[in-house]
Amino acid sequence: MKKILVSAMALVLITGSASTVMAQQGFSVGIKATPQFSFLQNSDDNDNNAIKKKATFNTNFGVGAGYNFTDNTGVGLDVLYSLQGEKSEVLGLEVNQKLEYVKVPVYFSYNSDASNAVSFFGKVGPQVSFLTNAKISGGGSDKFIDNKDKFEKATLGAMANAGVQFKLSPNIFLQTGLQFDYDFTNAEDKDYAGHISGRSNTYNMTAGVQVGLKYRF
Repeated sequence: MKKILVSAMALVLITGSASTVMAQQGFSVGIKATPQFSFLQNSDDNDNNAIKKKATFNTNFGVGAGYNFTDNTGVGLDVLYSLQGEKSEVLGLEVNQKLEYVKVPVYFSYNSDASNAVSFFGKVGPQVSFLTNAKISGGGSDKFIDNKDKFEKATLGAMANAGVQFKLSPNIFLQTGLQFDYDFTNAEDKDYAGHISGRSNTYNMTAGVQVGLKYRF
């Protein structure tokens, strides 16, 4: 009888451990939004004393899906709509360049023990951005003019995100983390008729705080 009880207890412990492990693994989906600052990094503009860059506040929002193949590691993919661009002052007149992208980051993810009330996570990977809209205002006028032809239809870059997640229920988590992305390819189309010959490349960059809800199956 004693052997049977010991065997039964061992089976319960093994089953419980397996259930816990499985709870850490599998698919998840989420919604997220990121209040962010956006920049257009161009060395020629940065060196031009006639151009004064201004803090430009925007946001992105979207959905994501992920899969944890171990307790702590996994992969994920987001689809985000990002409002960005940059404000500047040129010879005393404000210029507002607005850009809108659909961003698709594909990333490797790591998290500490998600069974805890609070755990840490990190994400890093490549990102492709598809331009959907571009318009500019300036010269003392608030009217925006379409200038989508000035920019490349797609850019390639990378993203990184790190922060903490709070366990609201066995399957629902509130995530908040610092989000940063940077493009490696030129945002401007050098074949554009108005492009200045010899102009240095322009790179999109954003930085903000991402907040989201994740549901784990």
